[in-house]
Amino acid sequence: MDKPPYKKPQIIAAPKIRGVYWCAFWRDALLPEMWKQRPVLIISPRNRLNGPCTVLAISTDPQEGLGAAWAHKLSLEIEKGRSSWVVCNHIYTVSPSRLAQVKGGVPRLAEAEFNTILTKLFDWLPALPGA
Repeated sequence: MDKPPYKKPQIIAAPKIRGVYWCAFWRDALLPEMWKQRPVLIISPRNRLNGPCTVLAISTDPQEGLGAAWAHKLSLEIEKGRSSWVVCNHIYTVSPSRLAQVKGGVPRLAEAEFNTILTKLFDWLPALPGA
């Protein structure tokens, strides 16, 4: 089997934790996977331009039903006039080559809001036995 191709990143600096970027997700996704170009929140603390980056997907679709427990409504507006939710149970590892700036910059969440999102993420993940 051949290796996937390498694509030079569009961004010029390594993504920083708490940053929001556009991400070009894969086109052959299967529901309920995220697909198309959508915003993501960087959650990995140490990133490089040539290494993997861990993100949480962001959606403009209101998160309802069972998924609502794992969603956080963002305080910032990524797309004018539209609310966005970080979907805390949609964790992905992507190449920085998939990332692009939002409106020519990189919005960054406040630490307090980011910590609220991490709490939801950690509540969704399994706990270590005896912890």
